[in-house]
Amino acid sequence: MIQGILKRIGTGALALAILLASGTAWAGRPLDTEDTGTIEPGKAELELSLNYAKNPGDNTWSTLGVFNFGVLRRFEARVELPVLLVEPEDRKSRAGFGDATVGFKYRLLDEKEPLPALLGSLILRLPTGDADRGLGSEDVDVGLLAVISKSFRSMTLFGNLGYTIVTRDSDLNFWTFNAAVEQRATQAWSLVGEVVSTVGDSKAADTVVLRLGSVYALTDRIKLDGAVGFGVTKESPDVMVTVGGTI
Repeated sequence: MIQGILKRIGTGALALAILLASGTAWAGRPLDTEDTGTIEPGKAELELSLNYAKNPGDNTWSTLGVFNFGVLRRFEARVELPVLLVEPEDRKSRAGFGDATVGFKYRLLDEKEPLPALLGSLILRLPTGDADRGLGSEDVDVGLLAVISKSFRSMTLFGNLGYTIVTRDSDLNFWTFNAAVEQRATQAWSLVGEVVSTVGDSKAADTVVLRLGSVYALTDRIKLDGAVGFGVTKESPDVMVTVGGTI
């Protein structure tokens, strides 16, 4: 039965992928790929989501709150805080706050014909989760990310190249390679898709996730979204589902 459900989901995902390949909407949720947009100074944005991941060895449920705010022209900061429920296959479930993330991004170049937009980002993962209970990791991770985007009528393409330094163990350092596409279907509705991947320097696992989803503008200030992701490598999550909104 489960195989049949996954097969139907896969068929729908393939159809959506074909549609995406035929044609800017909004970056950000429900994608992990970073965009080159920044919030205007003095304004803020709140993202809320409910997420599920079927991982090798456990199921993880989480709620995530992300607060983005404009600091200066082209410069944006954000704070992320997850609440996790982890259900291991062979141990007792546990719940609590996960590791918080603080991020900063600055757009170096605005998009102009024929040049793309270019942005740099710094991401800090803070050890606010309980590592002993499997809700976080020790010490701080430092991530550097270069972001590029280019619009073609109703379609926008994004690319990310990053490197994360894991201070507790340099053998766990890893590279990030992401690519995403947004296709505006109507004035209020957009389709999104991405490939998110990490490549470890030494001991870190190599992961690849394919994600497809949609964004709907309920009003000028409220957007709803959802996406389904599928892992490609052995170390990747098998299935990932997210639903949420941006205010």
